[in-house]
Amino acid sequence: MTVLLTGATGNVGPQVARALAGRGVQVRALTRDPGRAARMLPGTVEVAAGDPGDAATLRHALAGVQALFLLTEHGPDMAAGQIGMLRAAADTGTRVVKVSGTSTAIRPDGPDACRQHWEVEQYLVKEGFDYVILRPNAYMQTLVAAMAASVRMSGAIPDPLAGAGLSLVDCADIGDAAAEVLTTSRHDGGTFVLTGPAAPTYREIAAMIGAVTGTRVEVNDISPQQAGDAVIARGGTPWEAQHLRDMLSLFRNGESEYVTGDVLTLTGHPPRSVGEFIRARRAEFVTG
Repeated sequence: MTVLLTGATGNVGPQVARALAGRGVQVRALTRDPGRAARMLPGTVEVAAGDPGDAATLRHALAGVQALFLLTEHGPDMAAGQIGMLRAAADTGTRVVKVSGTSTAIRPDGPDACRQHWEVEQYLVKEGFDYVILRPNAYMQTLVAAMAASVRMSGAIPDPLAGAGLSLVDCADIGDAAAEVLTTSRHDGGTFVLTGPAAPTYREIAAMIGAVTGTRVEVNDISPQQAGDAVIARGGTPWEAQHLRDMLSLFRNGESEYVTGDVLTLTGHPPRSVGEFIRARRAEFVTG
């Protein structure tokens, strides 16, 4: 079979490609940046240059494809773009695996990005697609990598969650789960909530980093508003800043402390813990 991969150059896409390649599945990656994709993806992946948002380009890329992995960047027009892609996929009868976000926030009154995910999920159901929805919680590769940079710079990490926990998930586990649902129809119609095995707090994560590096890591409390302001200071857009504030406020209320067994259900192996992730990437936390 052949799978069409979107979101090929982010944190998740390469992990999906590797997991599919390990199953002997042909992958076609449709991307605006073919050079970057070629560097990041396994050599067996067919890299197709083009804009996934262009209907004609997408229909051409879908030729001979049995399943579409639907993942695009967050932004104010995410839902409109994904629904446009689904209209093209409907013409080919392609199965769809959609990546959404934090499960408790996927609702019509959720933060804007999550509301848009809800809209796309509703479209999949209404239009009668053969689909699976994956709802991973926050990515280890995003948050822990940011912590590593902060530890190297200042020996401290900022905590915007006021002691609430967060069930971070490794993108490699998302990739393994995606490979399972892309290659079989037995999960069709299902929604799977992907988390790590626990929901550690920032202070607990700081202690894990300290145990691995042998140095004390301080934790500085900040507000979601301050975190959003920092996005603007780094050149981010107002939408990106507000998205971060909204999500951190939700996390701060404990709405991402849930833990599920869906990674184990789909992959047959338990999800990776934050401690295991930090140990594997120890060098990123150490200066010099």
